[in-house]
This record gives sequence, structure tokens and C-alpha cells, in this order.
Amino acid sequence: MDNPPNGLPAVEIRGLAKRYGTFDAVAGIDLVVPRGELFALLGPNGAGKTTTIRMLMGILQPTAGTALVDGLDCFRDRVEVKRRVGYLPDEPIFYDYLRGRELIHFVGEMHGLSRKEADARAGPLLERLGLADATEEFAINYSKGMKKKLALLCAMLHDPLVLILDEPTNGLDPYATRELHEMVRGEVARGKTVFFSTHLLDQAEKLCRRVGIIDKGRLAAVGTLDELRSSLPKSGSLTEIFFAVTGDGAPASARNGDPPAAGNGAPPPPRDSVPPAAGGAPA
Repeated sequence: MDNPPNGLPAVEIRGLAKRYGTFDAVAGIDLVVPRGELFALLGPNGAGKTTTIRMLMGILQPTAGTALVDGLDCFRDRVEVKRRVGYLPDEPIFYDYLRGRELIHFVGEMHGLSRKEADARAGPLLERLGLADATEEFAINYSKGMKKKLALLCAMLHDPLVLILDEPTNGLDPYATRELHEMVRGEVARGKTVFFSTHLLDQAEKLCRRVGIIDKGRLAAVGTLDELRSSLPKSGSLTEIFFAVTGDGAPASARNGDPPAAGNGAPPPPRDSVPPAAGGAPA
């Protein structure tokens, strides 16, 4: 899919919030990701990264605020958003007794691709991801890493404007991780936008010019590494910035003056289901 020159940011989030009872899973996030950027959303476990991504994908309805992709409301226009987005969930779920090739055809058909077109697009990706010999195997026999690679292929199959990747290297070996990094860099070089969440700070530091750090549901800091360093008493690595921003002694300037999120003692929100054969196919 070509990137239309409409001047809109790839991702625009304004006052985005998700509340479960008195627990603020996400609390009033504001964020703009321009086209052609490789952006990482960082945060501790339970900080709100996955909840934010599920709202971007229209899986969850926000309690307040808006999330837009290419100018489209992520919940109200979620079918059209999924035509523009390739989504890789943290834990992909597939129909166990469909073969890899059948899953590729299924996702391709959801995006209007014939089986021939889907096979032509999938071929190079299968080779790069080391799945070419596994397409006739049932998904139930795939390892966690193989499922993650197949889900990445499905997310890229329709050549989306935006890739939204939730912990994309979780479960991948070092070779597959290196290949994924090269692939997302290549997509950005083609003018695509990549928005991903991770708690692996070294990867974000190597890949991204700009990052956001979410903590207790709030966007505690966002900017380039140099911009984030300027809020600290001395310069440091992204790891040092992360601990300063999310720790009890974080500088007020780095935390944007936000108070702590309420309801930390509340039970965690329910786990949301991920559509089978997840790969950004329209629901």
C-alpha cells in the first residue's frame, strides 16, 4: 500500500485513557508519531503498553480520549484502520489445525488478496524468516518463535502503512531478532511507520531516534535520547534515563509533572482476546 501524501501523522493520540473500575490502565496519554518514524514505547511490565496498543487496534474502546491512525478513529473506524495497519500481538493465536500456508491464505483473503498474490508476497518473507520449510505444518506444532515469525509475516502481507508491534522480539532467537530489526529498518526506509512496544532498552536505543516511556499508565517522558538526557542532571544511556524517569526519584521535568496513577492496588484488568490468525486482518 502506497503512503498517501495527506500530511496526517501516522499515529495521533489525544487524552487517551482506559479505566477498569478505579484502576487507570492508561491515563490521559498524548502522543504524535509522524510518518516514516521508528518509534518505541517503553515501560515496565504492567505500565500500559499493551493496553495502549489494543486501543490503537480497536480491540479495546477507550474510556476517554481518541486514538487516530492515518486520521481514522481507531475504534469507530477500526475495520478501515486494519487495512492500513499490520499488527503483531505479543502472543499470537492461530487456529491450531490450519497449516501455515492456509493461515497465510486466510489473512491474504481478508485483505482482498488472491491465494496467488498472497503466496507471491509471502515467499520472500518466508525465506527471510526461516519458515519456508514449515508452511505445510499445522500451527499447533509451531514453536512460540515460529508463531511469532508467522504473525509478523501476516502483519506485513498487505504492505501496510503502519506496523504496530507488541514486544516483537519476545520468543525470538538472536538470528530471528537480527532479521526482524533489519526488516523494520527496511520498512522505515521505504517511508513506512513502525510503532512498537518493548521492555528491552538496548534494542530501542539501537533502533530508534525517538522513544516514549510509559509508567503507571501515564506517558512519563517522550523525545530523542538527547532531549531526554537534557532533563537529567547528567547525560546517560537509555537504561539510566529509563530508571530515572520511572523511579521514585525521577526529576519532575522528566515526568511532565504528572501525579501517580490512581488505583495501583486494584486487580489487573481482564486479558483481552486476540483475533485468530492475528496479522492485522480486518475484523
